Amino acid sequence: MTAVDTVAVPNNANSARDWISGARTLGGTGLLLAALAILPSFLGPFNIVLGAQILAYSVVALSLQLLWGRAGQLSFGQAAFFGMGAYAYAILGTRYELNGWYILAAALVIPAGTALILGYFLFFGRVRDAYFSIVTLAFVLVANQVVISWRSVTGGDTGLTRVPGLVLPFGGFEVDFTSRNGRYYLGLLIFSIALFVALLVRRSSFGLVLEAIRDDENRASFLGYNTPMYLTMAFTLSAALAGVAGGAFASISTLAAPDMIDQFLSIQILTWVAIGGRNYLAGALVGTVVMRVLNNQVSDVLPESWPLVVGLFFVVVVMFFPAGLVGGLAKLRAQLASRRVEKARA
Repeated sequence: MTAVDTVAVPNNANSARDWISGARTLGGTGLLLAALAILPSFLGPFNIVLGAQILAYSVVALSLQLLWGRAGQLSFGQAAFFGMGAYAYAILGTRYELNGWYILAAALVIPAGTALILGYFLFFGRVRDAYFSIVTLAFVLVANQVVISWRSVTGGDTGLTRVPGLVLPFGGFEVDFTSRNGRYYLGLLIFSIALFVALLVRRSSFGLVLEAIRDDENRASFLGYNTPMYLTMAFTLSAALAGVAGGAFASISTLAAPDMIDQFLSIQILTWVAIGGRNYLAGALVGTVVMRVLNNQVSDVLPESWPLVVGLFFVVVVMFFPAGLVGGLAKLRAQLASRRVEKARA
């Protein structure tokens, strides 16, 4: 049964199984977040900051997973939205000395608003598949040139440094994310929210419609769904998550630089999702962790040729695990379960 059939014909027979699956997912998510929460106790100072950056990068991977894995639209524009969030945070923090919810909201609203306008013209203009990918890649190139050229605001090639850490007011008290551990828990907070949003989309009617569009947009449209509107909404939500991740990354790294908004980062984000598994939420975190750790380790040993080694690793994984590492593990688990059932019947 495809997602189109699921949307078109509601099925209540599987509700109990869906509830059990949802409970397992929430339980596994809770254990993962608990493990991440205690992780700083076992890490050194450098690895704590690296872990915070990886969590922020994982949110960008989740944003692409939502658009590519759920709606079937491959975007090369995630780095543009990530960079917009980073620069929005950095400019307001350094030029205007703002902080708190306002600066974080700007990192969300500016990329989301841009994606809403861009998505409207693209999706209602019937731009899909490879053409959509090409346009989003061009958008990244334009955004990168704007950042480099607008020196008086963005700092040009050098970017913006001494970006303030985030301090969020909650009623009568404040939560300070400026310390080393605080920066890690900022990354964890943003990742937790993004993961919750992704889970909500996955189990909602909105997510089912996106899957139906991914499987057969013409049929979903025939059933009465405004597919351009759904794709524009998904694109906007994806950009909002990427923007918040960029703002958090600027706070964690205390800088905003042009390489946060270039095509190389967009390609990296794509590899993270592809290696982890674009159809699995866990794939965003797994792929990001594997690739970022591999980049750091290999670049220390082979400072000149590390991109070649990482590229070969990507090719090997895609060849042998087309559904990603998480997808490969899921397939292996399903095969083992099937063998156990066969043995029990025998």
